Amino acid sequence: MKKFKFNLQTVHDVREIHKEKEQLALAELQTEAKIISERIVQFENMRASAIDNYKRKMKAGDTISVFELELITDHIADLDRQRMQAREELVEKNQECAEQQKKLAAAYREAKVTDRLRENQKASHQLELTRKEQNSLDEIVIAKHARQMTRAK
Repeated sequence: MKKFKFNLQTVHDVREIHKEKEQLALAELQTEAKIISERIVQFENMRASAIDNYKRKMKAGDTISVFELELITDHIADLDRQRMQAREELVEKNQECAEQQKKLAAAYREAKVTDRLRENQKASHQLELTRKEQNSLDEIVIAKHARQMTRAK
């Protein structure tokens, strides 16, 4: 019996490797997006903390110089600017993730095509082997029957 050999195995292997690379690229982009999201939360927490400190000083009746007030407002404005910049980066990173998901889906489809082709060829090969085996058995039975018929005469 002839062993099954998929003639497009190399193509399938390359497609599987491509799929894995696309998966890794997506995971990396998602990690970067998560880091940016965490940075946004940090900026929001720092902004809230700066505002709370300012409110606490005001409630305590502390005098705040114009210079100090300007520093506080500049700090809050800088945190707002950094937060907005990080949000823009996050939108961009999410778009990159969406594009990468499309690439990954295409790579999955390509690998699935060769996988199905391999399965179909393997099933055809098995069917052909079964058919040949049955033909061989039929020939043996016919030959045996023909000998018995020849002896019977």
